[in-house]
Amino acid sequence: MKSSLKRFLDLLCGEYSNQKQAIENPPFFAHIFLKYKAINHLQPGSILLEQSYAVDPKKPYRLRMIRAEETSSGTIKLWNHAFKDPKQFTEAMGEQTQTTNITEEDLILLDNCHYHVVEKDDGYHGGMETGCRCIVCRDGKDSYLKSSFHLEGNKLSTLDRGYDLKTNERLWGSIAGEFQFIRTSSWKAEWH
Repeated sequence: MKSSLKRFLDLLCGEYSNQKQAIENPPFFAHIFLKYKAINHLQPGSILLEQSYAVDPKKPYRLRMIRAEETSSGTIKLWNHAFKDPKQFTEAMGEQTQTTNITEEDLILLDNCHYHVVEKDDGYHGGMETGCRCIVCRDGKDSYLKSSFHLEGNKLSTLDRGYDLKTNERLWGSIAGEFQFIRTSSWKAEWH
């Protein structure tokens, strides 16, 4: 693994909370935990992502496997994978036995849902790859996802919004801007 990719993954891995933002503006921002954990027994660059509401942290509403690789241009590409049976791994973030039971066969590559990440003077900037049309079903209706993030030091800002497939009208997502997370724990890994 290239040192530039390792540097990004080491910075990303950990637990994040937007508690301050949620307290300051509760009508617009739920209190959310984000967790990124290296999964070393899978392909190098594999990261388990868990998102949960602070009111029910043991029941994540999103569980994904991210695969990070550095392209020849130096851009980092993040491939998103869903779990065939997410309920089987809802405790994988904190339970080592569940984590080591994750296999390649448990994962489904999400078509057109990958990100490009570039390093700039003010940290890492990621967004959906140009031309991607990541379809998300929410409240029984399909929409396409527009997503971006900025990682700098212990701060991570994210913005996810879903749009109507025909009219391009925003259907869901933050109306008050980016979610602002602060890292509360860092988790290092021994990368291959």
